[in-house]
Amino acid sequence: MLIDLFRSGLSPQEIIYYIIIYIFAMVLAFSIHEFMHAATAVWLGDPTPQNMGRLTLNPAAHVDPMGTVLLLVAGFGWGKPVLYNPTNLRRFKSSRWMNIMVHLAGVTGNFALSLVCSIIGLLFAGLSIRFSAGTPGIILKALSELFTYTYSFSMALLGFNLLPIPPLDGFHVLEELLPYRLKATNGYRKFEQISPMIIWIVFLVSTFTNTPVLSFVIGLIQLPFKWIISVISIPFAMLFAWIGLGF
Repeated sequence: MLIDLFRSGLSPQEIIYYIIIYIFAMVLAFSIHEFMHAATAVWLGDPTPQNMGRLTLNPAAHVDPMGTVLLLVAGFGWGKPVLYNPTNLRRFKSSRWMNIMVHLAGVTGNFALSLVCSIIGLLFAGLSIRFSAGTPGIILKALSELFTYTYSFSMALLGFNLLPIPPLDGFHVLEELLPYRLKATNGYRKFEQISPMIIWIVFLVSTFTNTPVLSFVIGLIQLPFKWIISVISIPFAMLFAWIGLGF
């Protein structure tokens, strides 16, 4: 991310501006993602995330230092995973489906954040057109870009985490659907040990071969979610136009 910014030819002020937007989007998207994992596990009966201080929206509890640095520098990183004890999930009868609920909670939070940011971004875009002169117009335009980028980043995090690649949430959902007999084999245990390398290999191959395979797949995963958000956002855009915000 920072590498691309410094190579872009933008002025120092513009670079700082985009760094602020990027950090805001990253911190908010990761905090909500991890908080939703924690809140769902606690709601289902496991106090582990709360005992570990993860039942909070405070970014300090969820941001991983190394993952954050890599995300800022290279555009690839991670938040601090939420740990929970599956044996404590007792709200419903099916432990398998409760685990799936925990794994999908993070991307559900990202979807909700993307929806809210999409609507707020539309609002500020309309306001920036309506009050385009002077400082208010500049501020409103900046707020529009802030929430629009946060929408895009949160959607990217949603799509990335739904990849069926370990150790991402999409893989863990598929894992819950596998037969218990298969997961108890030595081969599967060995696969779990080396699985974190798969996502690194995919990322490095995509980067150094300059083939956006990873971005393409993530984009495909995002499509239905973007469509739902666009459908929900249309009435808000019509309302903003009707009250004279001017799209």
